[in-house]
Amino acid sequence: MRRAWIAAFVTVACLGQQPAAEDMPQEMIWVDRTGRILGKVGNTQNSIFHPEISPDGRFIAVSARDGEVNDRDVWIHEVATGAKRVIAPAKGNDNFPIWSPTGKQIIFNSSRTGRYELYRKDLEPDRPEVLLRAMPGAQYPRSWSPDGQWLLFTQADRKRDVMLWRIGEGEPVALFDAPEAWTEVPRFSPNGRFFAYVSNEDGPFEVFVSPVEQPRTRWKVSRPLEMGWAGGGGQIRWRADGRELFYMMGNDTLLSVEVTTEGAFTHGPPKRLFTMPGMKGNFPDESPCTARYDVTADGQRFVFVRKVAR
Repeated sequence: MRRAWIAAFVTVACLGQQPAAEDMPQEMIWVDRTGRILGKVGNTQNSIFHPEISPDGRFIAVSARDGEVNDRDVWIHEVATGAKRVIAPAKGNDNFPIWSPTGKQIIFNSSRTGRYELYRKDLEPDRPEVLLRAMPGAQYPRSWSPDGQWLLFTQADRKRDVMLWRIGEGEPVALFDAPEAWTEVPRFSPNGRFFAYVSNEDGPFEVFVSPVEQPRTRWKVSRPLEMGWAGGGGQIRWRADGRELFYMMGNDTLLSVEVTTEGAFTHGPPKRLFTMPGMKGNFPDESPCTARYDVTADGQRFVFVRKVAR
């Protein structure tokens, strides 16, 4: 039953990846902790996916397209001026850009060879992108460790598994052994000691946190379904000081969890910040996996994608 459900989930997600003509063009906006829209950021594009704010807050990397369907590239938008530029353009889909801790490199995946593989692009100094390593299946980059040495990514076959890899060395290691379950969107805590991720091992998709060195120890931090209003969730983000974790419930409700990552891990109950219909972004049927928003280092502003009002 679970296997059939996963197959159906994948089919729906793939069909929902491209925005329809009425959903274009698109733009990014700042939103505060109450859900109030503060203004636009960056530049308009036909479609914008997966915004990622740079470590210094000066730029936002996105997967976007201004041309053909199924031909997305990684673009960088400057926060202060709105200027945008494309990096490593190629025919195919370039997705899921993640920043190095220094902000001088980006890892993304690309279908330019016919398979989704991991590439690294040096920005300072500017150098051509390089294929990190040929691996079976498809790879989706998720999080770069604060020390710059490790990569958390998702290996996709008939399901998805969280992999940990010392970049450029040895074999990636699967962190879980759940034959019928998905584990997805892992993200290192800001100190690198823990990672948050989404799993449906217990049924619905829930948000968990585990120590990097003991991944089978876990704490469920998302709201249980039986607590009076909807539970479950995904689309995980950390505040830069590691004291708050954000996630989305459904496609439009943002929650906050107070956490401690210095010493033993602790967490409080999830608190609802706001609900924003219309901010579902692209890939709406892939919830609760990939984040379609990002948060500033101080946790006070969020960047979302919306269609441009006509």
